[in-house]
Amino acid sequence: MKRIILLISLVVAFYSSFTSARTTPNQVLQVVRDTNGEILRSDSRYFVIMPPVLAGGGGGVTRGPILEAQDGARDANFVCPFQVMQTPLNSDQGRAVFFKPKAPNQIEITESSDVNIKFYIDNPIGMCNNTVWEVEGNIPGTALNPAFLSTNGGETGNPSKVNTWFQIKKLNDDDNANPMYILVFCPNNYEDTCSEITIHYVYGQRRLVLKIGDIFPVVFVKDNNYGINSIV
Repeated sequence: MKRIILLISLVVAFYSSFTSARTTPNQVLQVVRDTNGEILRSDSRYFVIMPPVLAGGGGGVTRGPILEAQDGARDANFVCPFQVMQTPLNSDQGRAVFFKPKAPNQIEITESSDVNIKFYIDNPIGMCNNTVWEVEGNIPGTALNPAFLSTNGGETGNPSKVNTWFQIKKLNDDDNANPMYILVFCPNNYEDTCSEITIHYVYGQRRLVLKIGDIFPVVFVKDNNYGINSIV
């Protein structure tokens, strides 16, 4: 555990210097790469997981599990899970996602450009076809009451839905062989309003939330299972 905390502390320290050199409008946007070094594409899907170097920090991102309310009753997630969260097991890659750029004809995913993030579901049904990430609550929220990520009512390709657009930023600029990234939310694409996406514990569950200066390092693992292009 001490090793994990130390590694995360080093990553956070690096990120502190990284934030002083955020992307400017004149910079060429760099492509985002998966763990095989391949460029992320909008027609492929990926698991969003903690980097192996941070083993012990949990697994991949998924839709919210069944939560137990304080009185022991099941909540609405039992029917249609809508929370965006991290699985607690390192071996669990979570649920794969698609990244959909704001530019409709863009195929390659680039850093610091707006994307919708959409969970992949093999056989979606009408009432539970809630798959697109969105920010819910007051933005950016507070340490005790952060803005959560959910899939309650998001939709892809709608520029006016400001709370559904996210960005990917590279964390370790000095390592092109093993890149790590963070996910951020930048309302109206203003850099000075960006909030990092990180983990917040709620009744033992690892919810994804917005926090300024607190990060969730991730890498992208391509999902090569059958049906890769069946739902995009």
